[in-house]
This record gives sequence, C-alpha cells and structure tokens, in this order.
Amino acid sequence: MSRKKLLSIILVGIFAISILAGCGNSGTAGTSDASTIQNTSTAAAGSTQEPYTVKIVAYGDGSSDASSAVAAELSKQTKKLFNTDIELVKGYTVDQLNLILTSGEKLDLFPIMPWELSLATLAANDQIVAMDDLLKSNGADTLAAISENDWKCAQVNGKVYGVPMNKDKAKDTGFAMSKDVADELGIDYKSLTSFDKVEQALLTVKAKKPDIYPFVSSMGQNDLILPYDDLGDSLGVLENSLDKSTKVVDLYETDSYKKFVEMMWKWGKEGLIMPDATSNTDGSTTVLGAKKGFGFFAHFKPGVDNQASAEAGVPIVHSTINQPYSTTSMVNAVWSIPANSEKPERAMQVLNLLYNDPTASNTFINGVEGTHYVYTDNTKKVIDYPSGKDANSIGFSVFGWACPNQQITPVRVGDPTDLWSQLNTYNANATASPAKGFTWNNAKVLNEVTACQNVISKYKNGLELGALNPSEALPKFINELKAAGIDTIVAEKQSQLDTWLAAQK
Repeated sequence: MSRKKLLSIILVGIFAISILAGCGNSGTAGTSDASTIQNTSTAAAGSTQEPYTVKIVAYGDGSSDASSAVAAELSKQTKKLFNTDIELVKGYTVDQLNLILTSGEKLDLFPIMPWELSLATLAANDQIVAMDDLLKSNGADTLAAISENDWKCAQVNGKVYGVPMNKDKAKDTGFAMSKDVADELGIDYKSLTSFDKVEQALLTVKAKKPDIYPFVSSMGQNDLILPYDDLGDSLGVLENSLDKSTKVVDLYETDSYKKFVEMMWKWGKEGLIMPDATSNTDGSTTVLGAKKGFGFFAHFKPGVDNQASAEAGVPIVHSTINQPYSTTSMVNAVWSIPANSEKPERAMQVLNLLYNDPTASNTFINGVEGTHYVYTDNTKKVIDYPSGKDANSIGFSVFGWACPNQQITPVRVGDPTDLWSQLNTYNANATASPAKGFTWNNAKVLNEVTACQNVISKYKNGLELGALNPSEALPKFINELKAAGIDTIVAEKQSQLDTWLAAQK
C-alpha cells in the first residue's frame, strides 16, 4: 500500500480479560523543551553495558534505505548513552507483526493500535511484558510524565503493558472539503454543522461543478460519523458518547444508524455520491487532490486540516457536526515490549528516551535533518520538507501521533506554533464517554464475533455509501446479525460493562 493511500485511510479514521481501568480526561506531561532527558539512571549506566541492538517496528511506510538512515541517526544518541544500536522496520502489515509475535523472532518495541491488536489479548497470551518494574528502573521519566488516568488505560489486571502515545485522545466529527471549491461557490465551510447543511452544499456543488463528485469515499469506505462509543469493536456500542446512557445496543439496530444510511441512500439516488464509491481504490484526499471531488465525512483534531492539505496538495478545511468526545479507543494506543525481546530493560531505556528527549523523538518521527526535513529558521521550532520534496517523495512517512511523544518535536510549517498546547486543551475539554476506561474481553463469544464480522462485511460499506437500499438491506442485515449471535455479544458486553461501572464507584 502506498504512503498516500495509507495516510488517506488514517485521516478518515481521525477525521475507528477486561482492562479494569478508569482513564479520564487528564492531560499528560511530556511537552518540555529540554534537549536531554533528566533524572535517569540508564544514561549514566550506558557506557558499561554490553552492546545490544534494539529492533523497533514502527507505524507507516518507509523504504529500507530511509529507515536505515533514521536508525543510524538515532543510534548516534543511543550508542553514546546506552551502548545500544537501533534497527528500524516500517511498512509492516498486521499479519506480519502477528507472525513475529507468535514465532519468537527478536523484536524489542512496537506500537499497539486498538483497531488492529488487543492489548488485553496480547497480555493474556504472554506476548508482551508487564512494564511496572521496568518503568521504575529504566523509565522513571516516562512514569512521571504520564497521568495516572492514562496509565490505567494501559493496564491489564492491574499491570501496565504499554506506554500510551502522547497524541490526540479525543475526536470531533464532521465534513472535510476542498477550500478552493467552497470559496469558488461561496460555501461557508464553517457553517456546515448539520447533515442537512452538508446536503445543501453537495447540491450546490452538483449544480455548479458537474465535473467533480460532491461526496467521495476513501478506498471504498465511508466514515460513520455518529458519536457512538465502539466499546472496542463496534459489536455492541453506546449509541451516544455525549450522553450518560450506559446501555449497550446493537449499533445497526439504532435509530441513528438507520437515519444515517437512509440519508446516504437518498444522496446516492440524487447523484451526490461518486459512482462505484464502494469499489473506489483511492483515498479521499487523493481524489480531492486530483480535483475530482469536493468532500467526505471524517474525524478531526487540532492541526488535521494542515496535515490533510499537505497530503492532498490542495487546501482542505472542515466543519464540525459533533463536538469532541473521548473513548477508551482514543487513549489505549500504546508502545509495548514483546516477550520476544532478549533484553526488555534495554528496550525500556530506548522507549524512555523516545518519550522524553526532543532530539531523539524528532529523529524517530521526522527523520534525518536535510534529508527528510529542514528547519524553517534558527529557532528550530518549525520544520518543512526539503526543497523539491513532499510527503510522498521523502521515502519516510510521518505519523507523529503514532510515535511515543510527538509533543516534544517541532511543528510542521502551516501548523500554529502552539499546536501541542492546543491539542492538550482539546484532549482535556472533550466529553468523556461514560464507558471511557472500559475494554472488554471477547473470549466467551469469539465464535459469535467472527460470525458477526462476516455479516458486517457483506452490508456495511454498501449501506453507508448509498449503494444498498436500507428499506430492503437493513432488515436483512439486522436479522443476519441476530442469527450470527449479536444479541449474545451485546449481553456479554453489558455484563462486563456493568461490572466495570460498579468497580468505579
């Protein structure tokens, strides 16, 4: 998969044994301007340690040459501090990572994305190590930098199994669009705060710009921008994260889902959605960048417009339909140490450095100065791509949010210089789902989960992109889910949630 297509998918997602935790809205530290980590015994011990190579699998694409260059640059620091070299691998698939974890192949650090892997399952299978003692001995800076509430989100049965990424921990939802088209047609993009207003804008585009698609998909998918709490996998959800209800329901039986897919069917019949949206192989930002489309539904955070604009090559702006909210799935993306690590303490030393040292974090996220980025001035607070380069030509994709701590690195040109402060405020002010902190154990209903996922794959994209008539397809969808065991899943999830809620009192 190309970097452009991967980033387009992720932008749409931004713009998808119980962990008995209680993660709240507290912000995290880790925004210091210090140039080196402080108060760590590992740095002093580094020169006496035997040589070791920490192998890291990181999110996003990267050529072998670019990854090797970044690893070599980072090794300049780790070699001096810990007598440790770095090996960096990017461009992995989840299947490849699972193979590494089950085969015993050496690996020292990797990210766990909740939409790809389950922290609880990996811990239960002894595929990752508990970090509590390692944090005390080799990660004291990180231990102190992260809030107690966020640490709870990375616990399984009271033990810490991952370092939470210092990223956006909330999301608001709405409509992203080409600013050029909106300006040309006199569409006030900030005013598109409801589905009805978005529809009026799409009708205007269809009437006045017949050469472009008003609404586009992203690689055959649509972002279901309803404010539900997926409770881990969307098989049993809280219908609205913005209210206090803790009743678990089948998402696809809810009134909000029915209204959404009926709206999409109507838009499809009116010619507002790109033809063959479910088979489109391009990302939504790619379509807008080619000036073939106007907009798409997405999740947002501070700075995302600049990120999307850089990717598309045209200005992209957005309107907000649902206000920011936060769920467990937004917090428990973590960095973990696999059981395959030959020296977990050395892995923790490097992870502690990446979380707390601005130079190391900048290298890990943005690459090698002069090759993958340049500073825009002597303050070294803002970076840009080298002359003649862009996100798709440097050979090293940049997903700062998927790294340990992006908030101690420079911002990119076009972003406000106080972006990280804005992000922390955004996280802190978001409405917390009443189930935030709960992650469920699906071990008792694995067969039902598999069967329901197979049913969802038949109907979801077609319904959510206006290709299937909901008056016909939605009842079939719901009935097949019931036959597959969705009610059993909902009941089990409700039971676990009730137990978790009782433990919070």
